[in-house]
Amino acid sequence: MNIKKTLCIILAAMTVTCACASCGKKDDDKGGDNSAKTAVETMDVAAIADKLKSDISYEDSLVEFDADKINKILGVSPDAYKTAKVYVSSTGATPEEIACFEANKDMAESIEGSLTIRLANQKSTFTDYKPEQAPKLDDAVLVVKGDYVFFSVSGDSAKAKEIIG
Repeated sequence: MNIKKTLCIILAAMTVTCACASCGKKDDDKGGDNSAKTAVETMDVAAIADKLKSDISYEDSLVEFDADKINKILGVSPDAYKTAKVYVSSTGATPEEIACFEANKDMAESIEGSLTIRLANQKSTFTDYKPEQAPKLDDAVLVVKGDYVFFSVSGDSAKAKEIIG
C-alpha cells in the first residue's frame, strides 16, 4: 500500500513539474516570436522580388503575374496577402520563378503551403519534361519570416538566400 501512495505522489509531482515547465516555455517562445515579427515588419516584397530578378542570372526571361494568375497558377488567393510580386518563366521551358508575399494576418502558413504544393507539382513535371532543370527545383528557396513569404527557383539558390536575408 505504501508503494502505491509513494508512486502516486511521485507521479503527481512530475505532472505539476512538467506543467510548470511547459507554461514557462510558452511565455519564452512568445517573446521570441514577437521580437522576430518586429524585426521583419517593414520588408518591401516588391523590391526584394525585383532584386532577385536583377541580381540572379536566369536561362529564361521572367514575366510578372497579376493577382488572377497568382491565384490560378500558384494557388494563392488574393485574400491571403497584402502585397505580392511574382515572376515566372515566360516560356515554361524552365521552372525559374520568384514569388514574394506580405501575408495578411495568420496567412503566411497558407501561402507557404500553396508554394510547397507548387514546388511538388513542378518537380513532378520537370522530372519527366526536362530532367536537366530538376536540380533548380531541388535547390529551391522557400523562406517564411513573420508575415512574409519568399520563394525562388533559380540556378543560384545561395544568392537568392543572401538577397532574402
